[in-house]
Amino acid sequence: MAKEKVNVGLIGFGTIGTGVVRLFKDSAALINRKAGIKVELKKICDIDVERDRGVEIDKALLTNDADEVLNDPEIDIVIELIGGYKHALDFVMRAMENKKSIVTANKAMISRYWESLEESASKNDVDIMAEASVAGGIPILRSTDKGLAANKIDRIMAILNGTANYILTRMSKAQISFDEALKEAQQKGFAEADPTLDIEGFDSMHKIVILSTIAFHRRVREEEVYVEGIRDVEYMDIQFARQFGYVMKLLAIAEKNDGELNVRVHPTFLGNRHLLTSVDYEYNAVAVRGDAVGDTLFYGKGAGEMPTASAVMSDVIFLARNIVSGKEKNPYSSKKNEELRIKEIGDIESKYYMRFTVADKAGVLSEISGALGKYNISIESMIQKGRNAKESVPVVIMCYESREEDVKKALEEIDKLDITRKKTVVYRVID
Repeated sequence: MAKEKVNVGLIGFGTIGTGVVRLFKDSAALINRKAGIKVELKKICDIDVERDRGVEIDKALLTNDADEVLNDPEIDIVIELIGGYKHALDFVMRAMENKKSIVTANKAMISRYWESLEESASKNDVDIMAEASVAGGIPILRSTDKGLAANKIDRIMAILNGTANYILTRMSKAQISFDEALKEAQQKGFAEADPTLDIEGFDSMHKIVILSTIAFHRRVREEEVYVEGIRDVEYMDIQFARQFGYVMKLLAIAEKNDGELNVRVHPTFLGNRHLLTSVDYEYNAVAVRGDAVGDTLFYGKGAGEMPTASAVMSDVIFLARNIVSGKEKNPYSSKKNEELRIKEIGDIESKYYMRFTVADKAGVLSEISGALGKYNISIESMIQKGRNAKESVPVVIMCYESREEDVKKALEEIDKLDITRKKTVVYRVID
C-alpha cells in the first residue's frame, strides 16, 4: 500500500524551531507539492512548552518528553534543533536506531561525530541531512556535493560566522574598537551573551570541517584545523591595512594542492577587489573554485530564524521525496579519501601584514629587515609612523609571499630585540 503522508517530529522549539513551525503552517501546500506527498508535523518537543513563540500551534502537538518523538512508529523524520553535543547525539542516535531519518542544524555535533553518525545512518538504512549546519540559508552543502559534482574542488574561502563579520564590519566602518563593536552586536542580537565560539573561530571551524569533508571527500577532523579568532584585532591594524588596499575578514579556508589539504580559520586581510570584501555585517558567503566551473560565489544570510528554517525544510522535502521513491540513501559521505594528506599551517605560503612596535631611533629598520631577510622574507611596502623619542612607534610592513614557519621564526627573533616594545602583530594577506 502506497504511503499517504510523511510524519515529522521536531525536537527543539527555539528560534529556528519556531521558523520551522511557521513554514509548516504557512507553506504547507508548497511543501507538499515539492515533496510529492503530504508532509505533516506530528509532534514538537521542548523543555518549555508554555512560552509563547508568536506562532499559533495546536497544543496537542507539544510535549516535553523526547520519547514521544523518538519512539513514535508513525514518525518518519526527526528534526534535531537543540544544539550541543551530549543530548543531541543521544536523541539522533536513538532516532536512527528506530529507523527515522534525521535533519539537523547542529554543526558542532556533525563536525565532531561524523563517523559515528554516518555509520548509524548506514546500519539503519536512513538518512542524515545537515544543510542548515553551514551558512544558514545558503544551500552550500547540496550545491557543492551535487551542483559541482563534475568538478575537482581546488579551494574554498568562506565567511561563515555572522557575528564575527558584523564586528569586523562595524570596526572598519564606524572606526570603533573590538569591545565597542561586540557590545553593539550583542545589543542588536547578532552576538550571544557568551560569544566565545563565534569570536574565537570555533563556530567557523565546525562549519569548514563539514564543508571541506564533503567537498574534498576526505574526513577532516577538528584537530586538523588551525583556528585563530578575532578577539585581539585592533582598529589600528584595520586602518593601516586600508592604506595598502585591504579589508579584514574572518575566513574559513580549505585549499588542496599537490596531494595535500590545508584547512584553517583566521582573520585575513583581503585585497579590496576580492568579492568577499563586499560581504558585510551578518551576511555569509562561500567562494568555491572548481577545475571545470572556475570561481563561484554563494551569498546570503548565514543565520536567523527563517533563513535557517528554510535550509531545514529543504532537507525535510528532500527526505520526504526519498521516502516516497526509495532513492539515494546517505547523500553526504566522507568517502574515506585518507590519502589526501593534511598540510600543517607552518608549511603554507602567504603574504603577511606585520606591525612592529619599536623604539624610535636610528637603525630600527635595518634590524627588522635584517631579521626578515635571514629567513628569506622580502618587504613589499612599508608605513612608518614617528617621530617621538620618548615613546614607541609603529612600523607596518607588507611582505611578499613567504613560508609561515619562516615568518614565525623571524618574528620570534625580532620580538626579542632591544628595539622591540610589544609583540609583533601579524596577519595573513590574500590579494
